Amino acid sequence: MKILLATALLLLASTAHACINEVGTDRSGRRFAPDWYLGDDFTEPMRKRDGREYALKRATETIAAARKQPSFASLTNLGVLLIYQGQYPLAIRHFLSLERRYPGHHETAANLGTALELAGQDHVALRWIRLGIQRNANEHLRTEWLHARILQAKIAAAREPDYLQRHSIAGLRFEAKPAPALPAVMPAGNDGQPVKPWELDRSLSYQLMERTQFVPAPDPVVANLLSDWATLNLAGGPLENADALYELAVDYGAPRDALMRERQAYIRKTIARAQEPEDATGDYSCAICWPRGQ
Repeated sequence: MKILLATALLLLASTAHACINEVGTDRSGRRFAPDWYLGDDFTEPMRKRDGREYALKRATETIAAARKQPSFASLTNLGVLLIYQGQYPLAIRHFLSLERRYPGHHETAANLGTALELAGQDHVALRWIRLGIQRNANEHLRTEWLHARILQAKIAAAREPDYLQRHSIAGLRFEAKPAPALPAVMPAGNDGQPVKPWELDRSLSYQLMERTQFVPAPDPVVANLLSDWATLNLAGGPLENADALYELAVDYGAPRDALMRERQAYIRKTIARAQEPEDATGDYSCAICWPRGQ
């Protein structure tokens, strides 16, 4: 999904090293500073859907700007507002008009794909999302490959009702253990090459921060993605985030099965027994943490 506010949130995340230094716990019980929010603070924007509320509060300003100077940027923002307002047919017409007026923009393709998906037209949405990637391989900080996989999964689930119970939308396979390792095989990104663990984390973060603004709980697609994101954090990130993401996944409809209970028990036991180091910012690192400057 292509929403300008979520882009701002991701830009904030990339510069958070200067101000956020909460201390987390890795799967071995070591403390480290992932340079970002942890636990419930980490999932709060998705629970509260803050991005949507912010956009709706700025509706008058957005409309006025588009009327005063109908540029590509202001008209794009107006179309995004229509999506936030739930006016999907109008948003589709708006972005088709924008494509005719300013042809070839990857932003338009991604926004149109989002509006079409929310209107229930997944097949057409997938074509526009793929077109957006073709127009700009860096689309959505190179995370739009996951949006395409989401649409493919939704199309498959329309044919096979139990598809999402048997498949990982992100294409991940974790060991069925309380503390699994990172997947041996990573999915292909925007450029067709396997993503790195930190790129996978960024893709799940970007796409879910946006999707949860539009899709309230329960929702099987979001539940599937959150479950994988939680396990990714368990395998290579802060355990505090893994636990909070599992809880949010359950809220979205993921079953709290025996394996999830085992994993959460492992998480909580490991956090409780973790030793406080003299310097949590030392040489510790996490496999999925975003490199500085990315």
